[in-house]
Amino acid sequence: MVLKQCLTKDLKSLIRITQTTYSEHYQYLWKDKGEQYIQANYSAAALTKELMDENVSLYFITKADKIYGFLKLQINAPLDNYTAKDALELARIYLLKKGMGKGLGKAVMQAVEEIAIHLEKQVIWLKTMDSSEAAQFYQSCGYEVCGGTKLVIEGLYPELQQQLIMKKLL
Repeated sequence: MVLKQCLTKDLKSLIRITQTTYSEHYQYLWKDKGEQYIQANYSAAALTKELMDENVSLYFITKADKIYGFLKLQINAPLDNYTAKDALELARIYLLKKGMGKGLGKAVMQAVEEIAIHLEKQVIWLKTMDSSEAAQFYQSCGYEVCGGTKLVIEGLYPELQQQLIMKKLL
C-alpha cells in the first residue's frame, strides 16, 4: 500500500474516487442516496478548495498503481484539551468495496500514525457514523470512543445522524 499525495493535476481522479467510494458506503444515510452531499463535498470546486487548503492533506490509497480509496487529514484540528498544534484529524478514509479485506485499511491507519508522529502530534481523532461498521475497525486499530455528535444536514435520515468521536493517543 502506498499513500500518494493528491495534487491539482489529479483532480479528475480525485473526483471519481471520492464520489464512488462515498456512494458505495453511505447512500443508506440519505433520502436522495447522497447526491446533494456528494455534489457539495466532492465536486471539482469543493475538492479544488481542499487541495489549496494548507491545513488539509489529501491522499490516494494505492496498491500496484491502482487507486483503491482516498484519505483526508486535517493537519491542525483541536480536540477537547488538545490544541490544533497537538491534534490531527483523520477526516476521511474511504476504500472501494473491492479494496476491503486486503489489509489496506490497517496499512493506512499505520501510515496516518507515522504522519502524526512525524508532525509531533499527541493525538489522532476522527468521527464515524454510529450506524457504520467502521467503529469496530477503528477500535481494532487502538482508537477509543471519547464522545459523540450529531450530523444535522438536510436530507439525512434523522435516526442516522449520530456520530462517534474516537481518538488514539500517541
